[in-house]
Amino acid sequence: MKLLTIRDPEHIYQELAAFLIRYKDSAQGAHLFIVEGTLENPIIALRYPGRKLIKRKHKAKIKPKNFIEWANLCDFEVVAFHNRIEIPKNELTYRKIFEDFATYKIKNAAFCKLLDGVYKHNTITGEIPHLQGIDSRLFLLMLKWMWIQEDLNYRFSSSYVESPIKYRLQTLKGSVTSEGAGRARFYASLFLLRSGEFDAKIIPKIITPR
Repeated sequence: MKLLTIRDPEHIYQELAAFLIRYKDSAQGAHLFIVEGTLENPIIALRYPGRKLIKRKHKAKIKPKNFIEWANLCDFEVVAFHNRIEIPKNELTYRKIFEDFATYKIKNAAFCKLLDGVYKHNTITGEIPHLQGIDSRLFLLMLKWMWIQEDLNYRFSSSYVESPIKYRLQTLKGSVTSEGAGRARFYASLFLLRSGEFDAKIIPKIITPR
């Protein structure tokens, strides 16, 4: 494991791109970078390269000048820890987080304000309340990095993140994507739930968290 320290949160996407793509030729998941916590007490790490990162092939022997060789170059897996032990990824899926919010955190105004800050600015400013269910800090940090991962895979172009290597955003099936709404989709589901007009059973049918 290595530390990945973000110096300027306002340029988090640019710093991530500059750091991660140096390891682009490694085997899938070969590197684990601590982004929250310390080497002695990790909280959140990024496993890179992610499974969506691919080196695209071209059938012709001579590739056209405008051919983009890489796809989803900044893809990573978000990894959470508890007492230095990696938490299985099936315990902190979007659906598990959504259900935990509906059960334990929806009525806490302070927590919801922090959640809004994570969505809008990728930052946590203020005292984090201690609530039942998933640890509140871990909940917010997981969403922060899961949303950043969504942005890098489906929303922001290589030029936006100032990547020194051009790449394209595409789905696992190979179709090109951009301006994706992964972050907004999940936040909207939480917002609808907080409105009191919809319950936790109907919202996934309107906006399905992944």
